[in-house]
Amino acid sequence: MTKRSDRDLTIQIASTDLDALCSSLSTEPFPCTVNGGRVCISIESATTVDIRARWNTVMRALIGADEALQTIHSIEP
Repeated sequence: MTKRSDRDLTIQIASTDLDALCSSLSTEPFPCTVNGGRVCISIESATTVDIRARWNTVMRALIGADEALQTIHSIEP
């Protein structure tokens, strides 16, 4: 039987709210760090389907966090 190789994906995002974006992923099972002015997210999995599902989860969390931050910034004095 042929062994499938693991898949990995690294996402880097520049933002002025790095800690908040990284915190939005605190409940996810993959590491999120702030490094060099960017949020770095590393996703690993044995299957492409799982990588896609995790990508979708990350994107939904980041979009939600970004929308919340935009609202907060719009009402700040």
